[in-house]
Amino acid sequence: MIGILTNPIESGGAFRQEIRMPNLKHGDSGAQFTRLWSYRRWPYAAYVLFGVLRIPARTGFHLRVPVCDMRLTSQNFAASLTKVPHIVLFGFFFLLTIAQFDRIDRKAMAWAFLATVGMGLLIELEEGATRTGYCRMTDVAPDACGALIALAPVMAVVMIHRRWKSRSEPVSN
Repeated sequence: MIGILTNPIESGGAFRQEIRMPNLKHGDSGAQFTRLWSYRRWPYAAYVLFGVLRIPARTGFHLRVPVCDMRLTSQNFAASLTKVPHIVLFGFFFLLTIAQFDRIDRKAMAWAFLATVGMGLLIELEEGATRTGYCRMTDVAPDACGALIALAPVMAVVMIHRRWKSRSEPVSN
């Protein structure tokens, strides 16, 4: 839906809004995909909300002061980096987060990475506050690793796309 505000003098003193609906013919799958793609933030928000509320819901939202292992030792890092599900799930979370941006550039990648690490930190604090898991600050490391692993192919695709786009543009004399 596109709205256009017209000149108030020409429209009798008030802003008039014209509504144009996109042409969604039965066979126009590109327009249907574009329309569906515009709603991508709703399932993402539901997914994030579910992820944030799932751990406290297991305890009936009975929260305590978080008890977390804040030591940054090599033993803690070694134990944390064996958590393959964290790496996979937070890599997937990074991909879902980067898909929320209209343009994928350095800023979008940085924000998606920070959102992934922030979500990992929040999950660790929830585990400590609910006593449902072992809250260890080094457990954010596999979350960041998952995001970095997912970041690599995204960067490769963006670089290939930019190179392809620059080669396909006509050279001006």
